[in-house]
Amino acid sequence: MGFTVPYQTDSRDELVNWLLEHQHEPDRCEILDHSRRGNVLYVVFHNRPQAYRFIAVFLLQGPSPAARRAGDHAWGYKDLDESMGPIVKGCPERLLRQSDVQCPMAVAWREACRFERQVQAERRQLARCCRSGDRLHYRLGCNQEGDVVVTIEFVRPHSPTFFIGRDEAGQLWRYRWTSVVIDPPKARHDSHVA
Repeated sequence: MGFTVPYQTDSRDELVNWLLEHQHEPDRCEILDHSRRGNVLYVVFHNRPQAYRFIAVFLLQGPSPAARRAGDHAWGYKDLDESMGPIVKGCPERLLRQSDVQCPMAVAWREACRFERQVQAERRQLARCCRSGDRLHYRLGCNQEGDVVVTIEFVRPHSPTFFIGRDEAGQLWRYRWTSVVIDPPKARHDSHVA
């Protein structure tokens, strides 16, 4: 399934405005609230005939650099609803609280959004309190056995996104904070890094 590209949307803001205008149907599905996070638009709808509220997720996509050079400026979208368990998990809490859909995929997605927000907060806290010599578990990727996690020695911060660390061979590298492993809250016994 591809992206839908309205002809009159040449920027992300125009696409968001177009979606909010054309998806709002007061007699059937009215928009109650929305939030845009990067290239994702989260919208709370109220389905009037069946009297329930749900969250729709619109993945927004602009033209590639090559297409832009060729004169294509159109933005498009792909729409999903929370019962499909979207892969994006940045929905704000104020929208999550408004949904009353109880299907298992929707409930699991809302909890995954909350967990992701908690993990991001813990990573920000970790970035603020990490000291040279602290050891961090770092996810390099995955293979057939599962996640490949190594231990990195923190050296110093680099930017809000990256830090400088030393691998097991003593080599210095730039690492992403988003790949630092944060254990699920129930499995953790210690709030400090390993």
